[in-house]
Amino acid sequence: MKELLALIGKLDFKGLFYQKTDNVFIQFFRYCFVGGIATVAEGGTLWLVQHFLFREAQGFWVFASQAIAFIVGLIVNFILSKLFVFQEKSAHTNAAGEFITYAVIGVVGLGIKELLLWLFHVQIGWHYMLVWVVSTVIVLIWNYAARRVALYRKKK
Repeated sequence: MKELLALIGKLDFKGLFYQKTDNVFIQFFRYCFVGGIATVAEGGTLWLVQHFLFREAQGFWVFASQAIAFIVGLIVNFILSKLFVFQEKSAHTNAAGEFITYAVIGVVGLGIKELLLWLFHVQIGWHYMLVWVVSTVIVLIWNYAARRVALYRKKK
């Protein structure tokens, strides 16, 4: 944590975002930043698809909109995470295997989001974008922890 705070204090953007590191705090900071970009891509896609493609349709279409948005966010997150967060070699030897594992973890996150959407939007009546914001925070933590353990843990 000291290293992260020192980089922030010095406004060392190269150290904060680009230099290779195995410091978990710096990686999580980067993951949140990258996740923020992916979240904007996902949320924007959700809103655009729901408003323009499905014209505010409810029921199945809200879940379909979220799934489409998830795919966009997953791709953005994977590419940016490879560039800025998890720069070390993956536990997989090829990019396809790495992406599949990355996607499976993301699909679990999507399942969490869809469950929360059903519970809070369909059953309780919260606005779908409010549910998306709350579920995004929960899934951020799940995704980082699972990807760090499954793909990018230190080799002994």
